[in-house]
Amino acid sequence: MTISCVRNKSGNEAARKAPRLVLSSGSAFAVMLTDALRSRGWDVHTVRSDEAVKAAIKKNPAAVVIPVCAGAESGFLTAAKIRKAKPRLKVVLVGERTAKAEKLAKFVGAEFAAETDGIGGLLTAFARA
Repeated sequence: MTISCVRNKSGNEAARKAPRLVLSSGSAFAVMLTDALRSRGWDVHTVRSDEAVKAAIKKNPAAVVIPVCAGAESGFLTAAKIRKAKPRLKVVLVGERTAKAEKLAKFVGAEFAAETDGIGGLLTAFARA
């Protein structure tokens, strides 16, 4: 798990608490998202397995980002389990944009962002969640 500290311009830890995000990683896209979100002040925790995602949500993040094609179970199943356990938690599934992927994300109570949408698409999905 990777943890970052947000710092203000003087180099001290930020007075306000940074929004925590759990990001299921393993792809080049996830690395790009991590860097982009950290530069915007998010406290990003990257994890590599379905179980690590489930453990990380116990620390009450503001949002969780899961790839559609995850590890042992689909991202849709992981998202459904997270939404059942923490109904108010923002969950965003990331993958290739198809009508089926968007429909399944909505069905499990998550937002959807395509990798091709980049960081802007992800931030838009957070706003909708």
